[in-house]
Amino acid sequence: MKKASIFPKVATDLFWVQLFWAFGFLGIMFVIHLIKIVMAINSNNDIEIYFVSTFVAANIFMLVVGIISSYGFLPHYVSNGVTRKDYFKGAALASVGLSIALPVITSIVAVIELFILKMFNMSSIFTTTFGERVNMEDDGLIVEVIQSIIIAPYVDPQSNWLLAIFIVILNLLTFYLLGWLIGSAFYGFGVVIGLVFIGISIVLVFIENALLSIGLGLTVPERLSSYDFGLPISIIGVVAIIIIVLWVIRQLTKKVAIKM
Repeated sequence: MKKASIFPKVATDLFWVQLFWAFGFLGIMFVIHLIKIVMAINSNNDIEIYFVSTFVAANIFMLVVGIISSYGFLPHYVSNGVTRKDYFKGAALASVGLSIALPVITSIVAVIELFILKMFNMSSIFTTTFGERVNMEDDGLIVEVIQSIIIAPYVDPQSNWLLAIFIVILNLLTFYLLGWLIGSAFYGFGVVIGLVFIGISIVLVFIENALLSIGLGLTVPERLSSYDFGLPISIIGVVAIIIIVLWVIRQLTKKVAIKM
């Protein structure tokens, strides 16, 4: 009899473990956010809603969790009899679930905080906008790449909540998978190959950033200003990047020696 696949259980277990980490991260960000609210009220300045305030930090969090996925979870599951294929499928599903959960949670918190402060006539301190990108026309490729990593494409939730959440999901999933890719390269093939994949990941972030920025009509570097296509094409391009990264991760983890 064919053995039943265990990847759904792997996906569920990984999702809840990583969601627990995410609650810790979101909790820290919320404390920082509350401090910013108090300071904004006292100084009569604006402050971003919680959804926006976690925007950049969440990408870094997902990158780190992706790296941990290769170093911590792969040896654990394989040493306990789970096939690499089941681990891969489960981890991939968990990454999607986590990428969806974070912006949904922060959106709910943002709606609640706006409702509460509106009751006290203080909702005017909030803004849903994110800092505009600087003009990079003369700053060179390196600055463009750095900004692509730090400031991902963003949609004002006040204009379209669903699109804003969807774009964040794509960003988070991309960073998670790139972290997983980098970690897998270091774990299985050493420092040199790992550094190569860091470079590859930076390039992929830049491409994903450019695709979404063009599709959303955001500010792009001068060298990319001649490109003009709609959001559906951008999304197809980002999904293609995600599929390629998943395929490479699968190849890297398929026969890698497990370090106990």
